[in-house]
Amino acid sequence: MQTAEIRGAKVLLPSDDEPTVRAWPYPNPLEEEKVTNTHFVSPDLTSHRLVDTTLSRCRFTGSRLMGVSLARVSMTDVLFEGCQFDYSTWEQVKVTGDVAFVGCSFKETEIIGSDLRDAVFDDCTFAVDIKNTKMSGADLRGSDLSNLSGLASLHGAKVTEIQLRQLSEVMIRDLDLTIAELPL
Repeated sequence: MQTAEIRGAKVLLPSDDEPTVRAWPYPNPLEEEKVTNTHFVSPDLTSHRLVDTTLSRCRFTGSRLMGVSLARVSMTDVLFEGCQFDYSTWEQVKVTGDVAFVGCSFKETEIIGSDLRDAVFDDCTFAVDIKNTKMSGADLRGSDLSNLSGLASLHGAKVTEIQLRQLSEVMIRDLDLTIAELPL
């Protein structure tokens, strides 16, 4: 069994016995299903809906997930590499095992009421509106957080010192602070 180790996450990869899948073989919407042991290469899931679905031991490489809607999706041992999640909506998504996003884009993405504790986001563009989401232990190091909204959801997440500067700008926007000089 092969694993990919990304910043401490040890993602169990799909077995080599299964062929690589280049087109999404499931219906839209995909509801109450389990997708397991599959390596997806460049499938287009633009505007697809996954509801009450479990992703386990999957690898997505170069996938277009723009506008995808994930509702009550559970993920364990899933690796996303170079995927686009722009304009997507995540509601009650739960990470239950090692999950990593490497070089992914999350522009104008909305994440609501999810549990992304211990997930790894490495070298991602994270322009996300996060609400009521648990991200304790999530590793955001190396990702661009400058256009993030929802600072409170980052409680307990791992960031670098450089990212603190980005997050100070996020705080100013989130709290609608006015920066003013002291009068002389």
